[in-house]
Amino acid sequence: MSRVYPLSFRNDRPLPPTYDGPAYIWDIDKTYLSTHFSSWRGLLSIPLELSVDKQAIPGMPEILRGLRRGAGDEVALHPIYFISASPPFLRSTIEGKMLRDGVEHDGITFKDWIRTLLELRPDRLFEQVGFKTAALLRGRLDRLFAEEYLFGDDYEKDAEAFTLYASYLRGELESSALDAALGGWGVPEADRTLVLAAAESLPPKRGNVRKIFIHLERNSLPERFKRFGSLVVPVRGAYQLALVLAEEGLIGAKTVKAVAEAVEGAPRYRYSKIEDLEQDARARGILAGGKVRRVPSSDKKKGSVGMEGKKKHPRAKRPPARHP
Repeated sequence: MSRVYPLSFRNDRPLPPTYDGPAYIWDIDKTYLSTHFSSWRGLLSIPLELSVDKQAIPGMPEILRGLRRGAGDEVALHPIYFISASPPFLRSTIEGKMLRDGVEHDGITFKDWIRTLLELRPDRLFEQVGFKTAALLRGRLDRLFAEEYLFGDDYEKDAEAFTLYASYLRGELESSALDAALGGWGVPEADRTLVLAAAESLPPKRGNVRKIFIHLERNSLPERFKRFGSLVVPVRGAYQLALVLAEEGLIGAKTVKAVAEAVEGAPRYRYSKIEDLEQDARARGILAGGKVRRVPSSDKKKGSVGMEGKKKHPRAKRPPARHP
């Protein structure tokens, strides 16, 4: 058996070794795309889908385009990487959907289904904490000093996996504690060994995880995530996420407005009432700075979104352009 977790990893845009600006790491399934894989029937239907069959969660493509551009006047080309539990032969299908949405990326890490099945480990297809942690650790080797922002959902224990990864990076967890935590979340011993080997391959000096955003796709109660502290921010849909990202200085007002229009244009979507979403964000304290506000427009049925000042990312360097 290989000593490396079975990933299909590809980095299409190597960053400078000293790059310490922002990097955005996104889960694909149920964070960017609406995907059904919680049963064998849903799992087996994934390989049969075409790019035209894939449905983006309303407002998420606009956020991804806004993060890529940045909050300033110039296009920043911030690096964006994806993680997907789908099989790697779906790369062209997923990239076709991204092309249709105008979403640029710099690499996707897939779960290696073939190796998993050859190793007679079908249970690994549903186990996500070990996979997500291993994928993040592998990606960190190519962006050692980046300030990462992680985006996941409430279906796959993303908050658990992302927090374990962040805690290890910060030196809050030793290898033995990481091993115990992975075991507590049901990661088999053989896979824990592979994850720990990846963790211990990182040098002692490295970057950080700035924030973890969890999209409440299954409408979980936000209180469920309080145990993770302020690092984890649960959001109800793309509009709440856009408001928080704007307050962080990561996207501009134009992006927030585009997201608002996208979710309002999807009335059947659970999180389409933007006034209620803004009130909820302020009530929960995830939008506290007052830098984002709704202002009246000539259309009395809708407002426009404005910014009270701009907040630049403290390390908002422009990385090199993506390699062809």
